[in-house]
Amino acid sequence: MQRPAETYRGDGFFRQNQLLYINRSSESFTVPFHNHDFLEIAFIAEGEGFHYAGDTVLKVRKGDLFYIPIGYSHVFRPASTNGTPLIVHNCVFSPLLLPKLTAFASDGGLIAFLKEMESGLLDFHARQDRNDRFQKLFAQLYENYASPLAAATEYLHGLLLQLLIELYRTGEEAEWGTRPKETIFQDILHYLDHHYGQELSLAKLAQKSGFSERHLQRLFHRHTGQSWNSYLQSLRIQKSRELLAGTPDKISAVAEAVGYKDVQTFNALFKRITGLTPRQYRSMT
Repeated sequence: MQRPAETYRGDGFFRQNQLLYINRSSESFTVPFHNHDFLEIAFIAEGEGFHYAGDTVLKVRKGDLFYIPIGYSHVFRPASTNGTPLIVHNCVFSPLLLPKLTAFASDGGLIAFLKEMESGLLDFHARQDRNDRFQKLFAQLYENYASPLAAATEYLHGLLLQLLIELYRTGEEAEWGTRPKETIFQDILHYLDHHYGQELSLAKLAQKSGFSERHLQRLFHRHTGQSWNSYLQSLRIQKSRELLAGTPDKISAVAEAVGYKDVQTFNALFKRITGLTPRQYRSMT
């Protein structure tokens, strides 16, 4: 789903050559779809909503974390105009800061990770804060950003390095092949909850998880009571209902956001599952 995007410049955020900016904001429908010439790590501190990220729409909730590279267009939106606020911590920084942080690293994998980030080769990705580690770091970053104490900048750089180390570690932990087998299916469901708008197949999930397609089908029946295809359709229609109720997007845009390029197919499936057309459903919310 292509749309025009504004470009934010680091010069408008960084102060006194600090090359780092921290904030805590309540998201709204007024912030434009945008990209930027700096790196960003965003953390959902409170509430629920949506992250329009590139050509996809991700449902977000407390504990979700996103790495957003230079030039990647995105925007956060609350679930509704009058519901629980969507509070987001943003840590934005210049790639010019990374060589200084890399100089303190000794782990080869971490150094490669930081250099990949510095060179622009690290793609957009999402993580989840499973042990409140990111929550604590963002609270410290936000608290110390306005600190008048001596060496405040150096302290912030230390916290940023800790944040990047945690981001690197969660990437290592997220490799499904290293997860206990009994938790992998929950990881699959979490993956689908964040990637439902993309092109998905049982073969792709089998490759990522290490399960056979036949075993995955059995797991879907056992844990959800549905086949793989029925589960994906139900998930996408549920996500589309949230978008229809919480955003002003056109029905064709909602269809594409949840993975259906043919709006007629989407309309027919939506009516079969809900008993209403998308237009009828929106008029009732």
